[in-house]
Amino acid sequence: MIKKICIVLCALVLCCPAITSGVEQAGHSGTQLTLDDLRTFTDVFNLVRENYVDDVGDRTLLNSAITGMVSELDAHSLFMTPEEYRAQDDAIKGRYVGIGADVEVRDGRIVVVNTVENSAAFLAGVRKGDLITAIDGRSVRGRPIRESIEQLPGEPGSEVEVRFKTGNRPSRTLLLRREYIQIASVRSKRLDTDFGYFRITYFHRNSDEDFRSALDTMRSEHEHDLTGIVIDLRGNSGGVIGPAMRIADGFLEEGLIVYTRGRNEKSQLEYSAEPGEWTPGVPLVVLVDHQTASSSEILAGALQDRGRAVLVGETTFGKGTVQSVLELRNGSALKLTTARYFTPSGRMIDSKGIEPDVVIGPKRFAVSEKDDTEPSGSAVTLVLGTSLSDALAAINPASDCALAEALEILRNGGKVPDKPATGGTGKR
Repeated sequence: MIKKICIVLCALVLCCPAITSGVEQAGHSGTQLTLDDLRTFTDVFNLVRENYVDDVGDRTLLNSAITGMVSELDAHSLFMTPEEYRAQDDAIKGRYVGIGADVEVRDGRIVVVNTVENSAAFLAGVRKGDLITAIDGRSVRGRPIRESIEQLPGEPGSEVEVRFKTGNRPSRTLLLRREYIQIASVRSKRLDTDFGYFRITYFHRNSDEDFRSALDTMRSEHEHDLTGIVIDLRGNSGGVIGPAMRIADGFLEEGLIVYTRGRNEKSQLEYSAEPGEWTPGVPLVVLVDHQTASSSEILAGALQDRGRAVLVGETTFGKGTVQSVLELRNGSALKLTTARYFTPSGRMIDSKGIEPDVVIGPKRFAVSEKDDTEPSGSAVTLVLGTSLSDALAAINPASDCALAEALEILRNGGKVPDKPATGGTGKR
């Protein structure tokens, strides 16, 4: 393996003009790599391979070297193994592989909070409130909860043995087949008869269609049309950018939505709204918090800059970079930061976030076990989070200060009332 690496690196020296004997190339900063530099890499590789306390495979070492190189660039660039790349592709498509049981951790126990209709778990009689006590013969007790939960997803078509406990009944063990489960990214509910509440949990490639469908359904099923709309982006870690821009387009008649700036000409892009609004003249409030990131920030920033929506909540996460996913020859992929996003007014989102028009905190609508870490946006995180259907059913402005403020703004015709916000800092 070492000889192969040396051959590849030497060929790279001969073929790539950026790697020379110290001669700098135009358009590149710093001294270029020399043959001695590449030999140093193979020396380190060989020394670790031969002398490290544990035996580490060559492929693992090589992947670690690539991972280390990319991870030093920024917090969002990363190297993905073929398995990780497939998982991300599933998240983009709005699906995950599992048994169809949404779970959460309560008092150190894994509790089923929802089952997807017609999934393996649903058809086997698994229901809300059931406890998972063992997976593939291994008890949940005595090991990290997340380790147990991560056994539930797997390859489509594979089977997993799960032991369930329902109340005082005897435990039962079920052999369940894993399959693709679609993730519902949009939940909706009428509030105060005339207001529409729409929670977007994550942006996959069909989220804009899901949103439009929920909006059309809500408008057709009620006698009164909507006089105000709340879009809840709290806890939304982002996802696919296209659907977020198309939702922004749906609430804008024309003009810039977002633009990007990067090192290469191909990364200089602008996205504008096309004529036609979904709900012209209907006031709009967007709820955000410190876990609102990436695509969510682009949607919120565009609607705020264009004067289409009032933002209520906390300053957003500040993840405003473009990641290009480049597939590699062995099925792995490189997720590389290639540009930065800017709102229509020229605000850079990255590391700064979007400041709300009305500051309300802290958030009352938790959707993930994680709180102070960067949102991951993975399909697994969505499955492990708080049951969205339960949370939506229990949504209550009396216990949600940000939502209460949003409804008051809508009752005021989309204008911020001239008084301090309940439970917030009162920033206007």
